[in-house]
Amino acid sequence: MSEASATTATPATTATPATTATPATTAAPATTAAPAWHGFTEPDAVAYVTNKGWTSAQDVVKSYQGAEKLIGVDPTQLIRMPRADDPEGFRKVASQLGMPETAKGYEIDSPKDMPLDPAYEGFARDTFHKVGLTGKQAAELSKAHNDYIRNVAVQATKDYELNVAADKKALAAEWGGGMDRMVGRAELAAKALNMPGEVIDAIEEKIGYAATMKLFSEIGLKIGEDKFVGGGNAHQRFSNTMTPAEAKAEWDVMRGDQNMISAMKDNQHPNHQQALAKQKKLFEIMYPE
Repeated sequence: MSEASATTATPATTATPATTATPATTAAPATTAAPAWHGFTEPDAVAYVTNKGWTSAQDVVKSYQGAEKLIGVDPTQLIRMPRADDPEGFRKVASQLGMPETAKGYEIDSPKDMPLDPAYEGFARDTFHKVGLTGKQAAELSKAHNDYIRNVAVQATKDYELNVAADKKALAAEWGGGMDRMVGRAELAAKALNMPGEVIDAIEEKIGYAATMKLFSEIGLKIGEDKFVGGGNAHQRFSNTMTPAEAKAEWDVMRGDQNMISAMKDNQHPNHQQALAKQKKLFEIMYPE
């Protein structure tokens, strides 16, 4: 075998197939962020929740319960107190506490025995609303006010009756047996002057019962209305209708009369017994037992 034939032919090199190009990678679609658990989107609200460290609704509930325990009441029942220079804030608080929207919303106590003057009632309603009273406060205040006025009126009546009783007692001591005549003269004077009862009451309120009776009794004397109610001449002396003051005035006249003095001193005088009787009667009236 020839050398050329002995040598094994080297096989032809197989051509490396061309590398197939890797297709371009397709970009994955962007993932949409899930909405926050709290649902807030406003920056301030999101920042608030983040700062609180809340991560779930359970955290919020626990925080609320903790606040409720700390303040001892449901936070929704709390009222924010206004500043002293915030009248509008104060009225909002008063409204929450029960102040009516308008002055007409107040219920004011108006007792049947002491009906309120409509003008005063309107004034009270407007004032209650102006200062911000609640409906309950206004009702209690009006009742307390009316009770006070009623008590004052009752006490004034009692005081008046006591004063009249004391004045009558003083007049009885001063006028003695002439009490009825003097009172009658005062009444006749008021009637003669056609004086309305309310005018006499106003005078009496100012100066008292005793002074009023004396005033009209004196007027009656001056205008000639000096007739005893039961009839007869009130100027008739030495009767039980004479007052101590009148008796003293009569005695002053009598002791200034020399004829009377002579008659009292001289037991032989024809008027001796008459003069002594007159003196005795005057003294009995002037100095009643």
